[in-house]
Amino acid sequence: MPSAEQVSKANLSYKVIAAEGNGYGYDVYADGRILIHQPTVPGQPGISGFRKKSDSEKVAELVIRKLKNGEVPPTVTEEELKKLKVID
Repeated sequence: MPSAEQVSKANLSYKVIAAEGNGYGYDVYADGRILIHQPTVPGQPGISGFRKKSDSEKVAELVIRKLKNGEVPPTVTEEELKKLKVID
């Protein structure tokens, strides 16, 4: 894994991917190379993806903000998932 400084300076992007059970996940790219493959809801038990594509996008954008702020690895908390209305 690249250093936090390298990641924060990289061109970061994401792509929504298909996940288990008709759900969604995301991949995060740094300068076109895959950095994070997240087919499940982070920090949650089980192997389920997000129910809605928009939920996957919201969390991927949060992860990219964290990476740009030098947070490597970017941890997503249950509180953040609730705030984004991804989980109840």
